[in-house]
Amino acid sequence: MSDDTPTRVLVVDDESTARLLMRAALRKAGFEVHLAADGEEALRRFAEAPCDMVMLDVDMPGLSGFDICAVLRAQAGEHLPIVMVTGMDDVESVEQAYHSGATDFIAKPINWALLGHRVRYLWRAHETSRALHRAEARHAAILAAIPDLLFEVDLDGRIHDHHSPRRDLLAAPAQAFIGKLVTEILPPKAAEVCLQALQSADQDGSSTGRQYELDLPTGPHWFELSVARRAVEPGQPTRFVALARDITERKQAEAHVTSLAYFDSLTGLPNRRAFLEGLGREVARSARSGSKLAVLFMDLDGFKGINDTLGHDAGDEILRAAAERMRASVRPSDWVTRRAEPGASDTAIELARLGGDEFTAMILDLSRTEDALAVAQRIQAEMRLPFTVAGRELSLSTSIGIAVCPDDAGDPAALLKHADAAMYHAKKSGRDNVQFYRSELTDDLLHRLDIEASLRHSLERREFELRYQPRIQAADAVMDAVRVQLCWNHPVHGQAEPASSLAIAEDKGLMGPIGAWVLRQACDDLQAWRQAGTPAAGLAIPLTPSQLKTAALASATRETLANTGLPPPALEFEISEGHLAAAGDSALATLQALHELGCPVTLTGFGSGGLSIARLRELPISALALDPALARTAVADGTARAIVQAVVAMARTLGLPLRADGLQTIEQARTLRALGCVTLQGRYIGQRLLASEVTATMRRRLPHWNAVAVHDQIAVV
Repeated sequence: MSDDTPTRVLVVDDESTARLLMRAALRKAGFEVHLAADGEEALRRFAEAPCDMVMLDVDMPGLSGFDICAVLRAQAGEHLPIVMVTGMDDVESVEQAYHSGATDFIAKPINWALLGHRVRYLWRAHETSRALHRAEARHAAILAAIPDLLFEVDLDGRIHDHHSPRRDLLAAPAQAFIGKLVTEILPPKAAEVCLQALQSADQDGSSTGRQYELDLPTGPHWFELSVARRAVEPGQPTRFVALARDITERKQAEAHVTSLAYFDSLTGLPNRRAFLEGLGREVARSARSGSKLAVLFMDLDGFKGINDTLGHDAGDEILRAAAERMRASVRPSDWVTRRAEPGASDTAIELARLGGDEFTAMILDLSRTEDALAVAQRIQAEMRLPFTVAGRELSLSTSIGIAVCPDDAGDPAALLKHADAAMYHAKKSGRDNVQFYRSELTDDLLHRLDIEASLRHSLERREFELRYQPRIQAADAVMDAVRVQLCWNHPVHGQAEPASSLAIAEDKGLMGPIGAWVLRQACDDLQAWRQAGTPAAGLAIPLTPSQLKTAALASATRETLANTGLPPPALEFEISEGHLAAAGDSALATLQALHELGCPVTLTGFGSGGLSIARLRELPISALALDPALARTAVADGTARAIVQAVVAMARTLGLPLRADGLQTIEQARTLRALGCVTLQGRYIGQRLLASEVTATMRRRLPHWNAVAVHDQIAVV
């Protein structure tokens, strides 16, 4: 009810004079008055429009005031003020009034001049009582909503009261704590935390954030304590309210976050962050003690191909197994006795996973550099053993680089970078290799990083261009296709070597967008040549393993053919035996999709011995191209010539035309044509051409080319 709304009073009396006099007195006091002549009317009026207060005459015909009071109390509840107006002054009548539910009574005869003041006082007392009741209800609700333990304690730590909604957080019933000191019921460390919080709250008014651990029947629990000084009457002893909040879940979450922050969730090994922090500490300790330490940077050879081919689940299984093998390789016999020193690690060899298939090991207190090599070789031996994943036996090897502190670097980041450079050199040296760091390796690594960074922006900067190498028919020297070769004009280093640049792009997963650009640009050039009226010729586009591992190549080819209107046979794709093996089983689906589009696929590098005839029959290929080394040596080497003859015979049996690649001399061209190769390609047949030079070259035919010999007049186009 708002302050502007008058209090509504129902006056019930069977005497009309008394009703009128009471209405006048109460209206003068500011009340809104409603009248009823008997009990039935009073109950009816109250049911229609409940009032804030009821004044009942006790002695009435029909229902007495006691009867009406009992009914109203039952209907309206305990908070309706009901005042009995009675001439009875005996104790029994007063007790009956209160028993019926009356709030108070006014004795007759009534002092009409004071009646309004008396009723106003009664109303104020009622409002005060209601406000107190609401406050108590709010406080009770607040307490009920607080899941924490609350205690009232004095400065000595003696407990005087409690609120304990969770019994599982108490070692005994809370009532048993009343009157006891915290030193009697808590372990020494926890009691000390509580007493310190009380002292702080006594000085500053409050204390928060102090934590302690208790070993309870339900297990270990952590609590956070907050203490505040209570206001007390002058002369009364100081009291404090102490709130103990269960933060066990928070502590567990913090521990989990710490685990995530410092440990690899897949292998359980320390992660990059933990390794670098530990390496920083150990490098500092090494500088103080004059000892040496070595960092091994390890990379799993062939992991990427397995991960791409068999999926990430298989890759994860291999990484877990590799981590276990590395743990087994680091045997206690490798450890050396270390001088006890603050901050020193417990073991002499510490492993970590940096990410992907990269692992590191830190060898502490290194006595001899050769000891690091022994650890690396044992890890390599373990990693060479076959891995069994999903019923398959898979083989891997490990390339390892080693950097020594302080010989190679006295800085943690530089030490790790040098070990990485040594590992990269081990990969370049044939993989399954161990290399120690040398200063010149840093230049190689920096150059590689520069190339990688530049490659990421080469497309948008339009630094790529295509060159085209002619391919001719051996019978009549007509150019039937051009091989597409990607050239990169590096802004600093000039025209970069295509093979090394593409190897970096392939290794870093950049061949997707680059390959898509090559396809579009080459087809646009071919369409332009055809529109210029040049003889029909096709494109031969080499593929990398990563391009064969997704469906993107087939989709891009389909879209490009639709946009350019080129016939599918004009677009030929080349894949080498080595790249086919690296691409794994996923290559077959991509090759099949290209075959179904009508685009021929040529297997290059054939004859190197890496592909079985059974496997060859499974592949949807349209032609074979000899391994260039075999083609070039067939001129002077009888064994090589015999191999070429066997390959030619096999190709004819399979119905696959055979091409000779990499021809550099006229003798090589004569020999390979005579042995049965139907198309020829190489530096002698034609140098790489710009797109603008291809049209004129296509219109020319090499002179004096016949079915018997290739004469000296054949010229480089």
